[in-house]
Amino acid sequence: MNRMVSIMLRWLIAAVLAAGILPAAAQEPKYGGTLRVGLADDAKSLDPTFQVNFSERQPLYLIYNTIFKLGSDLSIQPELATDWAFSDDRLSLTIHLREGVKFHDGTVLDAAAVKWNLDHRMDPAVNSPSANALTSVIKQVTAPDSKTVVIELKSPAPALPGMLAQREGFIVSPTAAQAAGEQFGLNPVGSGPFKFKEWALGHIVLEKNPDYWERGKPYLDSVVFNLVPDATTALPRLLTRELDAIDQLSSFDIRALQRDESLVFVPSPGARWISLHMVTTSPPFDDVRVRQALAYGLDRNKIVEIVTGGSGKIANGPTPPSLWWYNPNLTSYPYDPVRAKQLLAEAGHADGLSITLALPPVASYRPLSQLVQEQLKLVGIDVTIRPVSRSEWAELLMNGKINFIPILWTQRPDPDGLLSLLLQSNSSQNWTKYSNPDFDALLARGREEGDVEKRKAIYWKAEELLAKDLPYLSLYFPVAYEGLQSYVRNFQWVPDEIPRYRDIWIDK
Repeated sequence: MNRMVSIMLRWLIAAVLAAGILPAAAQEPKYGGTLRVGLADDAKSLDPTFQVNFSERQPLYLIYNTIFKLGSDLSIQPELATDWAFSDDRLSLTIHLREGVKFHDGTVLDAAAVKWNLDHRMDPAVNSPSANALTSVIKQVTAPDSKTVVIELKSPAPALPGMLAQREGFIVSPTAAQAAGEQFGLNPVGSGPFKFKEWALGHIVLEKNPDYWERGKPYLDSVVFNLVPDATTALPRLLTRELDAIDQLSSFDIRALQRDESLVFVPSPGARWISLHMVTTSPPFDDVRVRQALAYGLDRNKIVEIVTGGSGKIANGPTPPSLWWYNPNLTSYPYDPVRAKQLLAEAGHADGLSITLALPPVASYRPLSQLVQEQLKLVGIDVTIRPVSRSEWAELLMNGKINFIPILWTQRPDPDGLLSLLLQSNSSQNWTKYSNPDFDALLARGREEGDVEKRKAIYWKAEELLAKDLPYLSLYFPVAYEGLQSYVRNFQWVPDEIPRYRDIWIDK
C-alpha cells in the first residue's frame, strides 16, 4: 500500500467515525444530563479580560456570549449582535444588539454594557492581554441608544468582527465585574447558556441558565470540566466512562480505539498551525542565517509522518489550504543538510552551535522535539530539550525567557487577524520580536483594500516575507480528534478548533 492510499484510508476511517454522530442532527434533542469534559489543567482565570491559556476558552464559551460568533466555515454570524455594517469609508462599525438578553445576575445586556467591556479591556490601567489588538484599531466606542454600539476606527479594520467573535468579544456583566474586582475570574458572570457554580480542586462546574435568551437551549442540565494534565491522561477516563468528552487527541492516541463502538472520534478541520517559535532579537536566532539553517536542517516530511501518522499536512506558512487567502505557490525550505551547514558557517558557527528547546507538556510535542533534536544534530546543532510546566510556559514566553519552543496557533476569520496579532512590529503578542517595515506596510495595505482578490495578493506577499525571515519555522497542520462517548450528540468543530459544547445533548 503506497503512502497516498494509506493517508486516504485514514481520512476515510475518520470520516466514517465522524459520521457516527451525524444522524443526531435529524433526531429530536433530549433535555437533561451532565456533560463531563476533560480540560487541560492550566486554566487560571474565567475572566475573559485576562484570558491567555487556550483551555480557558472552553468554559468561557459556555458562560459568556460574544458579540458575533464563528460559523463552521469561519464566517461571521450573529450572536449578541443581530446585524452590523461598516460605514462607506470603513472607519466605523455600527452594531445592533439583540433584545431581551440579561446577564446571570439579572442585569440587562445593552449597548452600555458592551461599551463598558470594550473600554475596560482597552484601559491601560487594566493591562488586559486583549488591549493591544483592540486599541490598535479602535478610536472610541459610543452607545447612541440602548441597542446600538458604534465603534469608530483609527483605520479600516476588516479583522475586527472576527476578533469580536473570539476572546476580545466576550461580554461580562459590568455590575458583577466591578463588584468582584480581582476575584471576578473566580466568580464569573456572563449571559451564556450556562451559569458558573463552582471552581473547586480538580473541576469547574457550570449549570444550566434557565433564562437563556436562545429559545429551547441549552439541552444539558450542567457541564463539569474535570482538570487533567493532558489528553492522554484523560483518555483512560474516557474509556471507563468517567468522562464524556476530551479534545486534542492525536491519530496515535486513538488508533487502538477505533473499533470501540462505545466511542466516537471526530476529526478537526486541520486548521491548527504547528511551528517553531524563535525570538529574532536573541542570539543565535537574531541571525536570519541561523533560522534558515534550522529550516534546511529539518526533514518535515519525516516529522509529519512520524508525529501525525501521515494525517497532517506540511505547512509552508501559517495559512492552511482551506482558507481563501492560502497561497498554493508559497515555497519554503527543502531538507538540505549541506545548505544548513553552509549557512551555519556563514553565521560564524562552523564548529557547531548549542541551543535550548523548551518543551511544554503537550503529548505530540515530545516526539516532535526529539526529532528536531536528532535531525539538527546531523548539521552541527546541539539541541538541549528543557521541559517547562503547563502553568509557566506561556508566562515565560511572554516575558522573553524562552526563545525557542514548539507552538500551536489557530487561524482567525480574516488574514489580518493572526498575522497582525503575532507579527506586526507593535503587537503585544509579537513574542518573536519580529520587525520588518515592509511586512508592516503590507498589513496596512491589506486593511485599506476592499477588493478580496487584491487583498489576497497583498497577504501572499506578506507570507513570502515571513518564509524568508522565519520568525516562525512552519512545520505542519495537524488533525486533532474530539473523543466522545457514543451517546453524546451534536458536536461540531469550529475552524478555530476550540470546542464549544453549547449545543450538545445526551442520548441516554
